[in-house]
Amino acid sequence: MVAKVINEISIGVYSGIIGEGYNDPAFLKQLEGIKHLIAGRDAEIITAGRNQNAKIILPVHGSLVEIAVKSFGQQSAIKDLIDGYRGSKAKRTWIASSYLVSKSIETPSPIGFLDRRQDGRLIESYFLATYVPDITTFKDELIRLFRYEPQCEKFMALMQRVADAVRKMHDSGFLHNDLGNQNILLYRTGDAIRGNVQFIDLNRARIRTRMTDRERARDISRIYLPSDLMRVFKEMYFAPAVPSADFMKWEKIYRKLYAVHSGTRWLRHPLRTRRNSKLEQNKTGYPSEKNMWIWDERSGQPISVMRPADRSRYYGLERHLQITGSTLLGIIPVWAEYSELLKSCYKKTVNLKDRIGLTISPRAETSDKAMMLLEHIGAVPVMVRFYAHESEKEWGFLSHIVKTLHNEGHSVSVALVQDRASVVDPRKWALFVAYVLERVSGHVEYVETGHAVNRVKWGIWNFDEHRRLLEAVAAIADKYPEVKFIGPAVIDFEYHFLMAALRNIPEKLHFASLSHHLYVDRRGAPENRQVSFTALEKFALARAIAYRSSKCDDSLIVSEVNWPLKGTGVYSPVGSPYNSPGPRFNDPSVSEDEYADYMIRYIVIAVCSGMVDRVYWWRLVAKGYGLVDDSDDSGWRKRPAYLMLQYFLSLLGESEFYEKPVSGVEGIHLYMFRQVTGQKICLAYSSIGEIKYKLAFECSSVRDACGNNVDIRLREIVLSGRPIYISFE
Repeated sequence: MVAKVINEISIGVYSGIIGEGYNDPAFLKQLEGIKHLIAGRDAEIITAGRNQNAKIILPVHGSLVEIAVKSFGQQSAIKDLIDGYRGSKAKRTWIASSYLVSKSIETPSPIGFLDRRQDGRLIESYFLATYVPDITTFKDELIRLFRYEPQCEKFMALMQRVADAVRKMHDSGFLHNDLGNQNILLYRTGDAIRGNVQFIDLNRARIRTRMTDRERARDISRIYLPSDLMRVFKEMYFAPAVPSADFMKWEKIYRKLYAVHSGTRWLRHPLRTRRNSKLEQNKTGYPSEKNMWIWDERSGQPISVMRPADRSRYYGLERHLQITGSTLLGIIPVWAEYSELLKSCYKKTVNLKDRIGLTISPRAETSDKAMMLLEHIGAVPVMVRFYAHESEKEWGFLSHIVKTLHNEGHSVSVALVQDRASVVDPRKWALFVAYVLERVSGHVEYVETGHAVNRVKWGIWNFDEHRRLLEAVAAIADKYPEVKFIGPAVIDFEYHFLMAALRNIPEKLHFASLSHHLYVDRRGAPENRQVSFTALEKFALARAIAYRSSKCDDSLIVSEVNWPLKGTGVYSPVGSPYNSPGPRFNDPSVSEDEYADYMIRYIVIAVCSGMVDRVYWWRLVAKGYGLVDDSDDSGWRKRPAYLMLQYFLSLLGESEFYEKPVSGVEGIHLYMFRQVTGQKICLAYSSIGEIKYKLAFECSSVRDACGNNVDIRLREIVLSGRPIYISFE
């Protein structure tokens, strides 16, 4: 409660202001001994140190009131002289907190302040406010999430709450000037953060008629978050606008200045720094930024907590040397093999049976729906992902799914996906691997070890860490001779890293196939080039690396690929973790129709070229990138890609590819298949837009990508980016 302010009064040896709602003579009498009250046995020390916070309970107008008392430590004579003009820290806190309350911005309700001066020196100074129970700080809540609940949605909700509160505070004309994470309070009730944000430590605050971007930048520069989360926080603060260039400039300057200020504190205050350091030793702090790992269930991936420049600080020289050395040693023989492989593309027949698979991540509450969708696709190979960050209960459920799929006739494989905690703690990883292998052996064809090992957001920072994960697998591989291990599961067209990763495999481990997550989405269609490489050349180069490596068989599996979907926001791999305002640049997102077209084209290029032995599409169900949209709990929606893959597999899933004839027109692609019945099918499409094309052969029927009849006259058809199926003898 805060009432109208009365004039400054004397209470014993103290002078100050007490809010009118607390103008109880008995209460004021007790405040004469405030020094002894906060040192008494009934007081509870909230935070110790030079500026101590304590809780006392006193009667006010007949009711017991919990009061938080902040006692400010003695300061230099010069500061005492200055504060004689501008007011003590306690008085300035009282003024600032009263202002916030008047603007409906939360802070512990101010009761008053008391100062005692002697011979021109400030001897004692106290600020009193109502005590707020069930409170935590932004700092402590971040630490708790990083260490015990690293879930993206919880981070985003927390950051949004704080960003909105800071924006409201600034818009009121209030410049905090000490806006550290520890000075931002939140209510915690059980497992939930509720209510409004509160601000404390207000003695440095200034009141402005209008806050400039420079002043906002100065305040926000004191908030700590790893750099990419800080980017998101600033976007939340300014939304729906984007942060101004002036704000970004000054925020960067002030953050650097504050880093220097903090780094030299021990020079200015050596004794205080040592004392505070001892106090902090027993507290649980932030994990190192290198060990910060946050999972985003919405997009099915961890998020990056640091900007690229900050991540690079943790890349050791040895990492660069290993990549460079492996590339130099392998590039000549690999390139020679690649040149030969390119000549052989599409020259051999390829049976499509078990070449196209799907990856799933089912959840117990929706697994029946997912299994039904899979049943309608057919008995295709399935990969099930096991995540180290999940619980044994979830691993047990997935083990049951693996056995069910195996019994239903699917070729089943599993992927073992690390998190940062399992990389840091090899014992945790070893227990995870042992648990999964013990329960799925005898039911799986392949086990992929590790995931996106060249992306530090997945938890691996160097080759030593990667090798430790592989050594744990190698240590028990002999126990499961029927299991074929694949890897190293590098992602994207980063074959220099792939060659180094292969050389890093322990002696006791040999991969039955090179598995790779080969995305081409940044280039749009799979026929588009990155330098001189289309998807075909990338497949061939990866196959050449597999052929030349002694650490794996001559086999290539693409174990993850998709395109992100437009309009799916944070559920998309490129939209996570936050819908940033403003235009997006170099966004690879595509429409659902483009996604479906590119999927079929990618698959036929990979498999029919003879370069890829199997493609696993990631994934069956996902709002931001799946064949099925699960955003509506009342009914999942089959996207065009699901229907097109379903028809492709029903028509060609057990057929034999035998030829890719020259179409005579650059950009028109023809793939010839022979069904087990002997019926010939030509899959045709154009990668250069809609175009009329006259077939060189008579056809009996033409069907679109979902199996619907298409009219044709005089062997002339209209081709587009969407494949069609032409039956002929």
